[in-house]
Amino acid sequence: MRLVLLCGGSGTRLRPLSNDLRSKLFLDLLPAPGGGRESMIRRLCRQLDEAGMLSSALFVIRRDQTALLRSRIGGSGLIIPEPGRRGTYMAAALAAAYLHSVLAADPDEIVCVMPADPLVDEMFFRTIARLPGALRESKAKLALIGTLPAHPSDQFGYIVPEDPVPPGGRAAVRRFAEKPAAADAERLIRAGALWNCGVFAFRLNYLLRSMAERGLPADYGRLQELYGQRAADSFDREIAEREPEAVVLRHDGLWRDLGSWASLAEHLGTAVVGPGSISGDAHGSHIVNELHLPIHVIGVSGIIAAAGPDGILIASKSESSRVRDLPPPAGHPMYGEYGWGVRRVIHTDAPDGGARTIALAKLAPGAVRRMPDEDGYDILITVIAGEGALLRQDGSRRPLRRGDAAFLARGERCALQTDAGMELIEVHIGGPAHMLEHNDANEPG
Repeated sequence: MRLVLLCGGSGTRLRPLSNDLRSKLFLDLLPAPGGGRESMIRRLCRQLDEAGMLSSALFVIRRDQTALLRSRIGGSGLIIPEPGRRGTYMAAALAAAYLHSVLAADPDEIVCVMPADPLVDEMFFRTIARLPGALRESKAKLALIGTLPAHPSDQFGYIVPEDPVPPGGRAAVRRFAEKPAAADAERLIRAGALWNCGVFAFRLNYLLRSMAERGLPADYGRLQELYGQRAADSFDREIAEREPEAVVLRHDGLWRDLGSWASLAEHLGTAVVGPGSISGDAHGSHIVNELHLPIHVIGVSGIIAAAGPDGILIASKSESSRVRDLPPPAGHPMYGEYGWGVRRVIHTDAPDGGARTIALAKLAPGAVRRMPDEDGYDILITVIAGEGALLRQDGSRRPLRRGDAAFLARGERCALQTDAGMELIEVHIGGPAHMLEHNDANEPG
């Protein structure tokens, strides 16, 4: 069985820490087994490895996030770069085309598509391992996973089975209900409905036929070319809700969608992450702080105080999902992680009608960073730690050590290279106010 992990995400649900480049998958907020904190994607890879499934995993992620994903998962798993966000159906189709035309997979091979961001336990992967058997035994074309609802919610989709599903059992699917009102959710739960975990298993040829019906090529390269021309749509709407021959397996372990600050706070393991404090009478409040300045919450209960380079959020947990409705931030994110390292904007203004941006950049050992990614400004760099070299277009190589400075005139192309790592201050003058680089990842496609 091939496991396709959908890593798409707009980075809006955990603002201001998440952004268009660093979505919630990459936030190091969950308690790690050996101490410290880990991201959702690192936790998932660890669990897949323990379940013996990591070697068969394919990660579908937006092209400009591939280097960030590779830095988190190392050499495990194949990364399929998605040209843009086109919904879960197109992401699954892209993976199917890759399996078919690049890996020459058997058309009868079982493919399991699932999101990469839920919080689950090892029992969840045992349920996934049951999917191929469920397809064979039931003769169904599609198999899904559902879990018992913890409470009536209008934030999840529901799977309504033909008959109540016993623990560890399965049943035919009668219908789906997408994010019903709370009163309707209560009725669905009484009727035995399960929360839809967003997991779909089928034979590869099943999705290839669906793609052909929609005029989508099975050739991976050709589909990459056409990808941006297609409308976005979900796998639920395009496939699951139209399939009369579907079964659902019941998962009885942990499954949580960490799609809001309220749900994530329950799994932080502590009330304060980062500098700050909460008074004893501020019941149920949490702080998540990536800044060096402390945050103190006194006498205010039930709030989330989240702070990072892209802003500060103070919200009631019960209303924290409204962060998605905020206006999109102007310009590029103030914090970005790339294949070469990280970059954080610490100051920006516009003297004399031009833009000046000051940023801290940290190059990882062995990194090569091409500069600049946008024309129209001068750059002054000063090395504050480590050492490396400045490689210019004419082939010259200038060593850089702590305290050294270099000036790059606008339009000049160069690269920074380091063996052991290097940190520097950048001053950009004359271009857009926020300048963060995009990366060309050497991934399939």
